[in-house]
Parts: sequence; structure tokens; C-alpha cells
Amino acid sequence: MTAAHDQQQTHRYVMHYPEHAPQRDDPHYRAFEAYRRHHREGAQCYVGERAGRDSCAGALELHHSVLEFATANAADPAALHRDFPEIAEDATVDEIADWLESSPGEFRWLCAFHHRGHGGAHTASHADWTAQLYVPGLIT
Repeated sequence: MTAAHDQQQTHRYVMHYPEHAPQRDDPHYRAFEAYRRHHREGAQCYVGERAGRDSCAGALELHHSVLEFATANAADPAALHRDFPEIAEDATVDEIADWLESSPGEFRWLCAFHHRGHGGAHTASHADWTAQLYVPGLIT
């Protein structure tokens, strides 16, 4: 049996973002803001709801849980269609952006720590971030 232990993790790689306008300049951003306004009341951190709010820190932020805005211009519609049949296999960039900014399944409320902090969806590896949903205190 391996004894309980702490292990520091470092992940480094290069992201190749496609050209994109700032999100606030996107015509679909209004839908994102409308969702945020209408669902903010009573919202709770997705991670905190599962593993306890002891590790939550900072204000709630709305996270794109499937596809980040900055990557939408390069998303393969046929690949998206496999998991999200409501997106046509030949969907246009505009149709993907519309889905991205208006689909309730695309949004997840996260506290600042679980969104952008070192335990965040944008920082921790997917395996570690997902494990912390069920293992309280996994990432500190």
C-alpha cells in the first residue's frame, strides 16, 4: 500500500488558439450575459456542491464547460456533433458560437479558485480537476 503523500505537479504545453475577437465584441456575448444575469441568484460552485465548499474561494464566475470561446472558430463541427447532436455536422462557425454562448449545458458556475486558481478548470489537469469533485481537499 502506498502511504498518503503530497506531490507537486507542473504542466507545461503550448496552446494554439485560432484568431478570435474579444468575447465582449462577439454578437453572441449578449446571450452569455443574459444567462449569467438570470441564473446567478442561488448559483453555487460546481465543485463546492460536490466536495464541500471549504476549498471554494472568490466570487462565482461562469465557465464554458465544454468549449472555450477562444477556440470556437477552429472547432470541428463533426467532432462536436458526436457528443452534441444538436450541432449539425456541417455547422458554421456562427452556429457553433451561437450554441456556445446560449446552451445551458455549456455553462458551469465555479468560484474563482475552481475556475482560474491553481485548482481551477483552466489550470489543473483534467484528471486532477475532475477528481477534486469527489475528493475533498485534493488540490490546495
